[in-house]
Amino acid sequence: MFYQITHKFGKLPSFLLLFCLFVQSCIPHKDLISLNGNEALPENYGSDKLMYTSQTQKFQVYKIHAYDQLLIKVNAFEGNTEEFLNREFEGGVNSGQQQNFDPATLYFNTYTVDAQGFINLPIVEKVKVSGLSIAEIKEKLNEAYKPYLKFVSSSVKLANNRITVMGEVNNPGVHYLYNDQNTILEAISLAGDFTDFGNRRKVKLIRKTDEGLVSVYLNMHRSEFLYSPYYYIHPYDVIYVEPTRRKSRDTGANATGVILSGISVGVLILNLFLNK
Repeated sequence: MFYQITHKFGKLPSFLLLFCLFVQSCIPHKDLISLNGNEALPENYGSDKLMYTSQTQKFQVYKIHAYDQLLIKVNAFEGNTEEFLNREFEGGVNSGQQQNFDPATLYFNTYTVDAQGFINLPIVEKVKVSGLSIAEIKEKLNEAYKPYLKFVSSSVKLANNRITVMGEVNNPGVHYLYNDQNTILEAISLAGDFTDFGNRRKVKLIRKTDEGLVSVYLNMHRSEFLYSPYYYIHPYDVIYVEPTRRKSRDTGANATGVILSGISVGVLILNLFLNK
């Protein structure tokens, strides 16, 4: 049947079929652009021109929640002033001493905030930390240890400052953050940027709040998301980049190509037997 059709109409149907498959699998250039994808440039625009400026959302300092993990070190004056200052400036790490901060080590060497928002520390015992920022906890610990230690200086870090990036990115998975201020653009960059099939118009962000989980969609094809309260990401945020519809068509086109290749091979073999 396939041989009769191609023999009757020549190469035109095959060419049209290949052309349709090519068009279906192509991704428009505009769909590959993040930020200002649909915004027209002004007539006087140049490489040294600033298109416009706008006030972004103010960064919201993260407040500690139950089950957060805190890496806490307390430094105090003992004997030599120089040694005390060196420990303070080095963050409590002595020269030549190496410390491993992989997730497993952090889990077993941090203080977990309990369901009531407390951590249990040596000497001062329970300290309420939920609802406080890292800076506020540091100040609170310094005050708590003052009656027991001389020139006390504490160091507090959020050990489980991580996000999860899933979907159409080149390096999906859990990524740890080592800055206090991080944006969704940095999160996507950590995950290796969008794949060609990443839907920049529909990036889902799931955030844990005191009221429960919040789920929003961000259109990263346009620059308006820069001014939303979700431009800055929080610990535990989950970011999911949906695939475009063209991915399913591309998968179908690949399957169709395999089928047509199989049919072509079959027809070729059949012709070899018929021409003997």
